[in-house]
Amino acid sequence: MNQVEAWNPKGAISLMGASEPTTPQVSGLLLRALAEVLQRFDVEHSSLLQRCDIQGLRACEPVDVRVPLSEYRALLAEAIALTGEPALGLRCALHASDSAFDLLAPLVAHVPTLRHAIQETRQFQALAFDGAYVHLTERLGVARLRCEFPRSHEATDRTIAEFLVAGLLRMLRGFGCTRGDLQVASFEHKRPAYHHVYTEAFEGTERFSQDFTGVEFTAELLDRPNLHANVALQTIVHAQAEQRLERIQRPASLVERLKTYLHNQPAARVPDMAVAARELGVSVRSLRRRLAEAGLSYRVLTRDIQRERACTMLRNPDFTLQAVADALGFADTAGFHRAFRRWTGQTACEYRRAWPDASLGRSSHEMAGPPG
Repeated sequence: MNQVEAWNPKGAISLMGASEPTTPQVSGLLLRALAEVLQRFDVEHSSLLQRCDIQGLRACEPVDVRVPLSEYRALLAEAIALTGEPALGLRCALHASDSAFDLLAPLVAHVPTLRHAIQETRQFQALAFDGAYVHLTERLGVARLRCEFPRSHEATDRTIAEFLVAGLLRMLRGFGCTRGDLQVASFEHKRPAYHHVYTEAFEGTERFSQDFTGVEFTAELLDRPNLHANVALQTIVHAQAEQRLERIQRPASLVERLKTYLHNQPAARVPDMAVAARELGVSVRSLRRRLAEAGLSYRVLTRDIQRERACTMLRNPDFTLQAVADALGFADTAGFHRAFRRWTGQTACEYRRAWPDASLGRSSHEMAGPPG
């Protein structure tokens, strides 16, 4: 996936499964939320969204419009430039109306408890963003919601992190979360220059350069009764959400699920095969067999993903070779140089000079070697 790319007006939007299932996509719902917030800055949304066939949002249900994540990133970057608002991710999550999010708002508004709302969010996350995941853990009276999403470019990664964490805060507030309940709003990125906007949103609980992106809050909030619970209404909305999810998804193969999982992991900490198998709910033996059926091995697949990440960062002149090596978990640049030459047949410097004409290297089958 490239860093922030130029917007492609042709073919950027697809409908119901027209793109490869392993390509992370976002829903037209997020485009609509973005368009609504742009109006708050006196920016006519058509000046931005006309590039991606705004008629597509009007001619069908927004949830059926799917935009490749790389294109959505480019759209976010341009929206920030148009508005002059670097905290646009926070603004979208906190200030877009419930209507902008279609079924997703009533889906969680009428459940009995916050715990139930988190379950609904996990089940139907793909209706908004099929590359993102939310994980709940509890320990010593503290609940943690951790966000995972595909990373690509620092600026838009930060915007997406803002959107996801502020969205969680919005949901928590809907279940009566007070300043006393909210303990930490955590971000992996460094403190930005506009950190005062975070303070306004998270009331001083924001923390930067942390080891996870998400929120921590009093675990008691998870099972506190919802004042707006309505089982009959929630059942109807849940059934509609299931129908929509079925329309936009087809069952992903185990290999596709593994690729998505690996893309969501930090580049510097590639999990071993046993960890990946456990996270996917299968045995190592089953995972190895499925990979072999696809002509792959776990070693080859993880190496190819690291190679793709390296090439993406090398195409960004803002990244030094040391920064690329650090991001990929190498102890020094010499180790990275050796690995990159092994992966691609050229040095990192040669690749950077030759881009965009350079190849990403030989195919997996050419370099696979014995299955790992």
